[in-house]
Amino acid sequence: MPDVARKPPRFGYGFYGTGRADLKSAVKAAEDYGYDTFVMPDHLAEQLSPLPTLAVVAELSSTLRIAPWVLCNDFRLPQILARELATIDSLSGGRLDVGIGAGWARDEYVRAGLSFDPGGARLRRLKDSVAVMKAMLAGGPISISNDHLQVKELLGFPSPSQAPHAPLMLGGGGRKMLEWAATEADIVSIIPLAAPNGGLFASELTIGALQRKIGWVHESAGPKFDDLVLNLALVNIVITADRRSVARSVAGAISAGQSLFVADAQLSEDDLLNSPYFAFGTTHEIAEHIQGVFEQTGVSYYCLFPHLAEMFGPILEHIHR
Repeated sequence: MPDVARKPPRFGYGFYGTGRADLKSAVKAAEDYGYDTFVMPDHLAEQLSPLPTLAVVAELSSTLRIAPWVLCNDFRLPQILARELATIDSLSGGRLDVGIGAGWARDEYVRAGLSFDPGGARLRRLKDSVAVMKAMLAGGPISISNDHLQVKELLGFPSPSQAPHAPLMLGGGGRKMLEWAATEADIVSIIPLAAPNGGLFASELTIGALQRKIGWVHESAGPKFDDLVLNLALVNIVITADRRSVARSVAGAISAGQSLFVADAQLSEDDLLNSPYFAFGTTHEIAEHIQGVFEQTGVSYYCLFPHLAEMFGPILEHIHR
């Protein structure tokens, strides 16, 4: 794996809530624990819509950055989305990060009456959308013609506070997606590769698998690599005095097909104890584990799913000491 530039650690507090009271409570918790960013997913489920909610977060907090984590490209027209993002960035004083992806939840597409095309087609649409959004956020008027969009003399207004645009997060688990993200994004999110029939490959959970992918990102990014922020999501946290016993139990569940991971490899207890996607132990042990991942990989930005964000708060206090 290449040498990586060390960056200050960042942590994102995930939110799935359904009302203002939930939102205010989550914003206060994120501030109190010392989170850097308030992040929201983009699903057609029982959750608030991310963009207007994040605009409210920017009013409730004067310190938290805000980020959709991540927007589904096929749910919006990029010409219009760029304008909405520029507005939020301007009104928040330049605290927006933009995460966007090609979409993956087939059932949501079906319920919304959208065609769930093969991954290659969805990725091509995402690439075309990102080109239009970047051009609009840099100013205008712009004219772009590609496979999916024909934009003619469209004004890029308002101007975002951050130049040339809010930091862009792209990522995935496959080599092609990560190599493209390395050339286009400011933040590269690295996830376990998805299996064709659902779930994520268990072999992708190891620290070695992550280091291999960081190598792909480095090779594709070239001199830009040192400026990239590398991002991960913590999949599971268990606070325990016997971390090895928990790792043994989780390894057994994966082998038995009782988790979201597809058992394409036999993982040992040590594989899981060293995994960048899991954290088992006391609050002090977990803090040491996260710091070890930083040192071994250069990953500096962790996002926490909503059901883990509060649990991780006391651990974050250890890391910030």
